Amino acid sequence: MIGKGKSIGHTSVAIDYARLKDKGEEIDRFHLAGQTGQDIEKEFKLCQDLNGRCTNNTLRFEISPTIPDGQKLTNSQLRDISKEFINGMGLQEHQSISFVHRDREHTHIHIYANRIDFQGKAFDDSFISNRSAHLAEEIAQKHGLTTAREVQIQKLESHKDLKTEIQHRHSVAMQHKPKNMDEYVNLMKGNKVDVEVVKSLKTGKVSGLRYTMDGNTFKGSEIARKMSFEGVLKEMNLAVKIVAKTVKIGLNLGGL
Repeated sequence: MIGKGKSIGHTSVAIDYARLKDKGEEIDRFHLAGQTGQDIEKEFKLCQDLNGRCTNNTLRFEISPTIPDGQKLTNSQLRDISKEFINGMGLQEHQSISFVHRDREHTHIHIYANRIDFQGKAFDDSFISNRSAHLAEEIAQKHGLTTAREVQIQKLESHKDLKTEIQHRHSVAMQHKPKNMDEYVNLMKGNKVDVEVVKSLKTGKVSGLRYTMDGNTFKGSEIARKMSFEGVLKEMNLAVKIVAKTVKIGLNLGGL
């Protein structure tokens, strides 16, 4: 589960987005009566007027369980998570409203809280993004949900496997002895890997190769040294000379 947080100033617009009938369903609120974003913003302002020094007076949080976790969580359970998050951030005495979005495969919670409490004291939003992430991690562990750290580990393992597979398909392509970059790119495409020759926007020089497979993109040098631009050229036995301002290639490199 991932948690994000920030201070915003466009309260009514943000809340109206979250409460759209085809997107959001309200799951909780505290000391609020309004239905529209404009009404809620006015209610927030009653407290915000007690503190004229503070700007960006609304706190916006997003809590995102993994897709499998989100599919099995009920609105009641998501409400509990929302309350725990609000309490964990120390916002239990601040006006707040929470919505769940299920319009996409990825279920997530939106929380909007008044940064100013009923006494006019401003919530300290220092490092709010990091604090949100850590709190979401703690709540996920408590409820037996997948944590952001576990998601990252799974992603790294998945990327490791993908890089190994791309390298294998590169070796298969090289067995066909491509004579130029066009042939290499087409061979890789036939193996379900898209290869892009990348140029610097400032200099126009070739800066490397980019490989995409199953929606994941990697620099060639991230996969293996031999899969960098120069490495692929060397493996194809093409002459390449790179100088400070230009890249001169002896054979056809696909219109570079």
